[in-house]
Amino acid sequence: MNTKSRTNDVYERVKLAILNGEYLPSHKLRIDKIAESLGVSAGAIREALSRLTSDSLVIAEPQRGFMVAPISIDDLVDITAVRIEIECRCLRRSIQLGDLTWEGNMLSSHHQLVNTPIFAKSDNITPGFSADWGTAHIRFHDVIVSACDSPWWLKLRSQLYNQAERYRRLSVPLSKVDRDITSEHKNILDTCLARNTEQAIILLTKHMQLTADILMSSEALFNDLPKGARKSISKKPLNI
Repeated sequence: MNTKSRTNDVYERVKLAILNGEYLPSHKLRIDKIAESLGVSAGAIREALSRLTSDSLVIAEPQRGFMVAPISIDDLVDITAVRIEIECRCLRRSIQLGDLTWEGNMLSSHHQLVNTPIFAKSDNITPGFSADWGTAHIRFHDVIVSACDSPWWLKLRSQLYNQAERYRRLSVPLSKVDRDITSEHKNILDTCLARNTEQAIILLTKHMQLTADILMSSEALFNDLPKGARKSISKKPLNI
């Protein structure tokens, strides 16, 4: 593996650890400990963390090092609203342009998703979130918008997705809501295959909004919300 590939691999591994909640919001990131756990140099970790600051997943504090970006109600509200607009724009275009290969890829990614357990086997009483399911979930959502022909819309979507994914994964172990997420994905798939654009957009919007609402009702430690306080995440819909 060349230097560039190795550096990117370290970046992806640290990013995945943050998205999976291995490093919680506001957690101080010790370069030496992370380097030891991954078996790489401290310089590689420092470079990865610097890149992750550009993704807004990590914060660099002068004289104090790096920490995982905190979570906040305002940030979640804003990310959800903007992401819904971008995702739905990409989906609309994808349904318009998608061909048989696109349909086949959707069916394949959905098959993988529904056959991957959402929780990993664990010796603990509460099972852990499955990283494999998280990967399959990302692929499914990537595929349904993959026929969109706007590189900039897709790039903006990708940048927001990492932020939204961190919040989404935090909602899984904290959720007390009985959610039929399998049916949500199946309904989105069916409306895309039927080229029912407006209904697909409605379902995708509800799917993303529900994730945010679940996290809002959880015990997540938002840094801008007093303990025990909850408020609605509802926000005026953007034009889609």
